[in-house]
Amino acid sequence: MAANMKNDVERTYILIVEDCQEQGELLRHTLTRHDYTVKVAMNGYDALAMMHEQAPNIVFTDIMMPEMDGFELCREIKKNPVLAHVPVVLLTASWDMNTLLEGLESGADLHFFKPWDKGSLLSRTAEMVQKGCFTIEEKDTEHLRVQFDGRSISIPLN
Repeated sequence: MAANMKNDVERTYILIVEDCQEQGELLRHTLTRHDYTVKVAMNGYDALAMMHEQAPNIVFTDIMMPEMDGFELCREIKKNPVLAHVPVVLLTASWDMNTLLEGLESGADLHFFKPWDKGSLLSRTAEMVQKGCFTIEEKDTEHLRVQFDGRSISIPLN
């Protein structure tokens, strides 16, 4: 790993929000082995409290959690002016268009589907650290237009 990329990674604080202790620990272990600083919250309320103490660089959150699901957590993060810049990655076992659209509407920057591929997860995390995530430009009934890495991409909704 190049020295400047390693320094970026070492400065990157990732907050994992996962109510399943085994899943949270597996993700924490994977990321810390690659020099990220990682903390784990068991629910959305704990995550928000932790974020008010120290804003993470990236949040990975499960969608299906009791009390506050990942969509609601994402909305809370994105409506807070202090935290709105933090990329939110949704983790889900549900692979359908409604989940994807609800995630985008909640302000999520990325989705990973469980079980996640370690290589993809690490490479996408490194990309987020280096380049940032995508932002929603506009949405109508037929398309969702997003901006990523200087490119505008249109995603058909039908």
